[in-house]
Parts: sequence; C-alpha cells; structure tokens
Amino acid sequence: MDILHLTAGTVIVVLAVLAFLDPDGHRAFFPVIFFLAALLSLADGIVFFRAAQRDNRKKLAGAGRFLFGLVLLALGVVSAMVIL
Repeated sequence: MDILHLTAGTVIVVLAVLAFLDPDGHRAFFPVIFFLAALLSLADGIVFFRAAQRDNRKKLAGAGRFLFGLVLLALGVVSAMVIL
C-alpha cells in the first residue's frame, strides 16, 4: 500500500502541476488525475474494510473511503467525456 501511495501520489502531483501550468495543452491530464485519486481511495477503502473485523467505526470509515473513490471515478468518467 505504501508503494502504491507514493507512486500514485507523485504522479498525481506532477500531472497536477503540469495541468495547471498549461490547462489548454494538458487537458487530458485531468481525467488521469481523477482516476489515480479514485484508485487510491478505492484501495484504501478495501484495506480499511477488510482490516476492521469487528469494529463498526472502521468498517464505516472504509465504506466511506470506498464511496468517495466511486465518486472520484464518476468524476473521472465525466471529465473524460467532456474533455475528449
């Protein structure tokens, strides 16, 4: 999980900087940023949900992260449809 967070986080930061420096030239980066953020959130949600065996608070936190990941995934799809 740590390697996933480090690599995806680094890629997200680099793409975000490039996208905001020249938004018209790097429009395709926005859906990629959303998809990578969704990947991180979905993976976190699954790990939190599986780790919380009897703790309902942690299960709820895992479900919330997973739901947020689904929202980011939907935003990435909408963003890709609008841009491309």
